[in-house]
Amino acid sequence: MKRSLFLLLSVVLAFTLAGTASASAATGSTVNNKQAVKVVVNGKAVDFGSNLIMIKGKTFIEYAALFKQLGYETEFDSALQTFYAKADNIEIQASVGADIVLVNEHTVVSTGEIIAKNGLVMVGVRFAGLLTNNKVEWIGKENTISMTYAGPSEEDKAAIVELFSKMLVAEAGGNGEDLVKLMSDDTVMDIESVRDIWESTRTRTSIEGLDIQSFSDDAAVTVLIENTIKVSGDFFPDNKTQTRYTLHKDKAGAWKIYSIEVLGQEYTNIPGLFDQEVKIPESDKAAIGKVFEEQMKAANSKNTDAYIATLIDFEGKEELKLQLDTLFKETAIDISTEKWTIVEYNGSDKAQLLVSILNKVDTNGKKVQTRSVILNPVEKVAGKWLLSAEVAVISNEQL
Repeated sequence: MKRSLFLLLSVVLAFTLAGTASASAATGSTVNNKQAVKVVVNGKAVDFGSNLIMIKGKTFIEYAALFKQLGYETEFDSALQTFYAKADNIEIQASVGADIVLVNEHTVVSTGEIIAKNGLVMVGVRFAGLLTNNKVEWIGKENTISMTYAGPSEEDKAAIVELFSKMLVAEAGGNGEDLVKLMSDDTVMDIESVRDIWESTRTRTSIEGLDIQSFSDDAAVTVLIENTIKVSGDFFPDNKTQTRYTLHKDKAGAWKIYSIEVLGQEYTNIPGLFDQEVKIPESDKAAIGKVFEEQMKAANSKNTDAYIATLIDFEGKEELKLQLDTLFKETAIDISTEKWTIVEYNGSDKAQLLVSILNKVDTNGKKVQTRSVILNPVEKVAGKWLLSAEVAVISNEQL
């Protein structure tokens, strides 16, 4: 999180309803009871035409036409009679006649709010406002329904900022339990992994930007620009990230972290990664270096079997063999190692190899040279160190 819990999820193998159309903007919608009603969405008058009806004084608008005006994309599943609306990581799922609607997997009571009428699926306007955090007002003198995005109040903004301030305090203390307390009860995060990562590496983060992208009474989506550097502990690349946090309120009304997604990441001190070398018996280090050189030799000589022999057994090995055979037939490869070190070691049979390699590739006369820094898990199997087929690419620079 603070250090991107998804730091190394960019994995590579080997090298390498439509909704119905909405009405056009105009003024003055005429409904089925001949009464002219104006609808204004965020200050813009919209004519919903026959997509707007009134039933016993309650206004309904065809779902796709309305949600489009509110900035949502929609889909409809005719078999399930269910529509889906999505915007700014707010996802709504609603079915005709259902008693509940799902908003980001939270339930909202909806009895009588989603109906089928005249061949259209309609949603109550006030209810749509509730789902999307739009304030709905009836202006009687002007015969107008006004929908205005409410957004967070200054108090809500302050509460969200306070949550991330607590996160930075927990980071400074290096206490995994303090971080766990900031997670929502329904979080999708792996709590044990969060705690272990937090406690195994000390980091310092500065928040350079905070944008609340969407907001409702019990859920918010916030995007942070975070700059994080390692202080001590296990291997960790300094990085600058754009991270999306989905927040939920707990029973006491406090904001908590439901999920985290890294949208973009830049490593800010790649040369310094090689300074994070750990102690490992020289015999093991030499064996790891040897198996990696055997893999590079196999790639340069286009020997698929020799390449596979350097890898830990894994599902999908035959598919990788076919991919390598195709690559070797079509491409001339020259790979050399610039430098390498071991940055993680569990004391017995697992480690992480950090290596910088130069790649010269010629495919059909097109020559490309790159420098890649990769992190490759290694494991001792039956007394022999082998490489994982999955490697994390830290950087890939074209020369």
